[in-house]
Amino acid sequence: MGAISPQGRILALCIAQLPDRTIPRHSWAAEVLVEQLWMACDRSTNGDLQEALSPLVDGRGVHARRVRSEMWELARAGLLEAKGVGGCASFAVPRGAEADLSCRRMLTADDILAIERAAAQLTARLLALSKAARASV
Repeated sequence: MGAISPQGRILALCIAQLPDRTIPRHSWAAEVLVEQLWMACDRSTNGDLQEALSPLVDGRGVHARRVRSEMWELARAGLLEAKGVGGCASFAVPRGAEADLSCRRMLTADDILAIERAAAQLTARLLALSKAARASV
């Protein structure tokens, strides 16, 4: 587990905050999560969190390839489990993985609040998308 990057650990920690500890396996979901994490960070209080996320964000926004690569690296390391197929495909943080998410003790209360805020924003977006999809059927 030592090869997991700090940004990967933060992503897994944030996914563990989502309902059912899952995130859709579509690449846009992880990109939105990184975007929400980045926006939730305040440079003055979350400098270390922003620094850890900086490899996933460049001057033009979220770097999609790096985010996808990070998600699959987490899956290879066992911090995320791939579940389902097609439209139901998702990644889930397995129960008991918190012990491997050692970055939590290095985060400040403001960092944890930013992570919880980003998880709540992604949850709201996913809920809105699922309601819109059901309404169009």
